[in-house]
Amino acid sequence: MAKKKRRKTNPFRLGLIVVCGLLCIVLVICLGAIGVRVAQKEKVANEQPKVLKKEVVEKKESKGSSSFSFVGVGDNLIHGAIYYWQMLAGNGYQFDDIYELTNPYVQNADFAYINQEVICNGEEYGLNSYPVFNAPREILDAVANAGYDWLSTSSNHCMDTGANGLIDEMNYLDDTYPKIVYTGTHTSEKARSEYTVVELNGIRVGLLGYTYGLNGYTLPEDMPWLVDVIDEDLIREDMEKISEISDVQIVAMHWGTEYVTSVTDEQAKYAKILNECGAEVIIGTHPHVIEPCEIYHGKNQDTLIYYSLGNFLSAQDTVGGMIGGMASFTLNYNFDTKEVSFSDVKFIPTVTYFNSQFTSIKTTTIHEYTDDMAATHGTAGTTRQAVIDYVNEVVGSPEGIEVVLE
Repeated sequence: MAKKKRRKTNPFRLGLIVVCGLLCIVLVICLGAIGVRVAQKEKVANEQPKVLKKEVVEKKESKGSSSFSFVGVGDNLIHGAIYYWQMLAGNGYQFDDIYELTNPYVQNADFAYINQEVICNGEEYGLNSYPVFNAPREILDAVANAGYDWLSTSSNHCMDTGANGLIDEMNYLDDTYPKIVYTGTHTSEKARSEYTVVELNGIRVGLLGYTYGLNGYTLPEDMPWLVDVIDEDLIREDMEKISEISDVQIVAMHWGTEYVTSVTDEQAKYAKILNECGAEVIIGTHPHVIEPCEIYHGKNQDTLIYYSLGNFLSAQDTVGGMIGGMASFTLNYNFDTKEVSFSDVKFIPTVTYFNSQFTSIKTTTIHEYTDDMAATHGTAGTTRQAVIDYVNEVVGSPEGIEVVLE
């Protein structure tokens, strides 16, 4: 058998193989290093405290100064009379038309607030009115369609369908309307630690909300984080933490005494505490009647305070129960000096209109509430002049705030 001829080694080819091998080794080492750095960055990011930021309007570049307009209304108090006829008809619920006359104010503002006084868990939990409320879930849909950006969900009625009911309502808002923020109630301990900050025209706005109590209900022992109840130590701690991640702070306070139009000692106490802690605005609710408003001049800063905006929507058929207030202002912020000022500050009276059968219900402001509407109002004595007289008596003429009466 003939011997195989041995192939000669090509020096150039051998060198090329060696170089390629070395390059592969270097490449593997580099990729490994990059992977480690990426993993380290991810680990660091995961260890950072998470801040919940829900974008409400498009962020704009922050230079020098900026401003945003704000509109806020009082109690969205859903008595059975508001949905009774729709319940009888059995064709579902639709409440968009109730808010249609006030929608332009809400939708023209950069940020709009409403106090969601009662829980809205629908027929699954059994519809109910005073004193233990549960309204149709479609109320929340109508509020969202109206253009509200911020719901205060901490009230003395927020536990009316229990802890699970409150969590179900919050889950519905989170899943269906993720751009709407709510304050004062939380789905978990983790959610409680994630302070709500929204960016409005470049200004970081921290939002908090508290209620004076829960109508005798108590929080489950394993859910102390579920509802924020007014407490000085808690407020001071929250304000300190949220001030670190926001430029200005607005606080919703469910406080005061029902049907009392004057500011209580407790309200005055916490207004001073919030001013000391740096809150620029306080929006008050709960009494179901309007109360005074003011620009409180503290030692270090001013705080715009609407002590109670009264009822925005309800079936409390008294003159005082039909009259609410709309907070309206522009907040100006200087990024260099960190100073805040207010312009175009207004208290605009609102009126709940309904006919004698409760088949036509509307939220209005003083502008839309005509004499013709007053003539068919289901509450005797709720005339335009009665609204003007009542607001004059309760609110008066606060310095720096325009009380709109025409």
